[in-house]
Amino acid sequence: MARDRLAAWRTLRIWISGFLGFGGIGYGLWESVVWVAAAQEGAATWEALKKQLAGAPALAVEELGQPVRTTRQGMLLKAPNPDGKTWDLVQIYFPRYGGPNTLVFIDTGTGQVKTLTTETGWNFHLCPSVVAPNGKLFISILDGKLRQRVCIYDPAENRFHLDAVRMPEDLLGETHPLVLGTDGKLYAIGAHPSRAAAAARIDPDTLEVTFYGPIGPSHAPQGCWGYSGGADDRFIYLASGKVPWYLVSFDRQTGRSEVLATTGPVGGYVSVGQLPDGCTASVTGQLGTDGQRIDYWLQEGKAIRKTSPQQEPPWPRRKPPQALPPEPELTLAYAEPDPEGWAEIRVRLQGQWKSFRFQVPLYPLEIYRLRELPDGRLLGTAGAYEGNFLVDPEAGKARHLGKIPLSHYATAVHNGLIYMSGYPSSPLYVYDPKKPWTAGTVVADRRIGEKDPQANPRFLMYLGDKKLAGTHKMYAAAVGANGKIYFGGRWMRDGAAGGLAWYDPKTGQAGGTWHPFSNYQITHLAAVDAGRRLVISTVAVSDPLLGKPKPTEAVLFFWDVETDKIVGQFAPVSQAPGTGPIVAVGENRVVGWTVEPGQPGTSRLYCVEIAGPRLLWTHRLPWPLPVGLGSNQQEAWDFRLGPDGHVWTFLAGCLVRIDPANGRIQPVGKLSPGGPLAFAGKDIYLGGTATLRRIRNLANLSP
Repeated sequence: MARDRLAAWRTLRIWISGFLGFGGIGYGLWESVVWVAAAQEGAATWEALKKQLAGAPALAVEELGQPVRTTRQGMLLKAPNPDGKTWDLVQIYFPRYGGPNTLVFIDTGTGQVKTLTTETGWNFHLCPSVVAPNGKLFISILDGKLRQRVCIYDPAENRFHLDAVRMPEDLLGETHPLVLGTDGKLYAIGAHPSRAAAAARIDPDTLEVTFYGPIGPSHAPQGCWGYSGGADDRFIYLASGKVPWYLVSFDRQTGRSEVLATTGPVGGYVSVGQLPDGCTASVTGQLGTDGQRIDYWLQEGKAIRKTSPQQEPPWPRRKPPQALPPEPELTLAYAEPDPEGWAEIRVRLQGQWKSFRFQVPLYPLEIYRLRELPDGRLLGTAGAYEGNFLVDPEAGKARHLGKIPLSHYATAVHNGLIYMSGYPSSPLYVYDPKKPWTAGTVVADRRIGEKDPQANPRFLMYLGDKKLAGTHKMYAAAVGANGKIYFGGRWMRDGAAGGLAWYDPKTGQAGGTWHPFSNYQITHLAAVDAGRRLVISTVAVSDPLLGKPKPTEAVLFFWDVETDKIVGQFAPVSQAPGTGPIVAVGENRVVGWTVEPGQPGTSRLYCVEIAGPRLLWTHRLPWPLPVGLGSNQQEAWDFRLGPDGHVWTFLAGCLVRIDPANGRIQPVGKLSPGGPLAFAGKDIYLGGTATLRRIRNLANLSP
């Protein structure tokens, strides 16, 4: 491009200086600087840059321990004992999806407690279970390829069978309901590789499996999620979603399916319920209606609209297939493992509380986020929903604070408070680091929930509401000059759009929009012009909701916080599918890094001045972008502004600085793996692994 060549000829040079030593820190700092220009992309220039990085010295890295060693408390399942009075409990723990999983079996009749740990590859997260008529507990899980697998726990023998049923290869998750049909057989609901729904019938006595699929219309190119389902003596009913939702009936005798209801692509929902003697459904946003929820009876493959909530079902009532003992009264307040892995479940038996105590393995969790706080401490985030920790740089120690139901991606600091969002459904939390962490702690045998007024952090709202941003994951945050906190992210499952939401701490009110970003997912935000403008970095996608095609290139959007409107856009790299990570530098500029279109294995740095807007410089690099455009941002990497006014990042196994004035790259030293960076005085702290790391006394951190 002409603008690339102009910028290149203006800045073409290679600056190389010698090795600079810093006494007392045990290593030198390689001060060689390479300025790559678009007009000088020959092999010689690339080789020079590679030599400078390859010759950089290794950085001395301290390991400060593993801030988060824990495991995640999963579902509690129940199976009735043969005595007809008591239950066996199955409490599940795992450090991350796919295990390794620890299953704790508690026989409340005999008092026996056993544990079993599986190998990795089995996903027990949100594992539906059903007590079959023969008294055995059937548990639906997923393997590493999202194929449905079924385990069996026999309370009569206190025996667990992993992957006990030979399930069809084409019955997939990731949602995978398991229900007991009116015929006494089990029905596993899920998705087919064709992106339509599917189901399988399991005989609980013989374990014979009959596969049905695909069922109903395909959702391609979107995915299919069978969120719920049911079965009567002849038909299977499925909620097939999400773009759009279909209520589908499938005749097991003829093999034919019929769509009973269809929703619009946005805001619709279908739910199927299983009763002992029949099935029900509720549909919200059905086409041809006023959009309100409509409830149905499902009988003989048809949907019969309910006339009132008190209406009797159109079929004869049946008794449940087996008489179950009364549900046990229990508390899980102490089921979260302590720092040694000890946990307990308390059950009321014959009027008395009995404690079942056990120990489970703990695992170190990777550090995904690090952020400086106004008081000089650092806030860290562990992966897999395992919570946050504080780092005291003076002591060089970290302390695990606790957990909330947040997969944490986006962070904003405002007036001493920490605003956090992420996944699922873009929840928003506020945390006061000056006060004790109380969310999830136990007071008087009660665990303080994240919505409790006493909770710190405290849940505020879901920014993923369709009236706001509609997003499932918020990836980025920024503070506006108007005092609002802005979050940007993307939809999942029920669309591919991007979304922007904002929260006003003064009023407690929120706003948001997604229509302008329906084919641009938001990956990064940067506040410029003293917070009066936001720069929004995006990835171009096709839009199945509003029918807009995928743009030919991604753009930076410019957002005015006073009007909460888009006031401009700019494509810094022609034909690039995403604008990549960005950092605000100075008052009105951002530095970004993205892929080089049509040139695999290369990437491009750029600097954009918002006024205009105009491209100030752009440099092509002979390395790929180290992270995926629109990725989950869990890579051991960072791209952020340091206290010296330079952009700090990782390139070719080195920690480097980038001068935002001209794009000069200065190797700091070899470091692998990289990770999120946080600065404390002359020290750098790193995540990216389960161990908190520190590089001490870097002389070039001063502004």
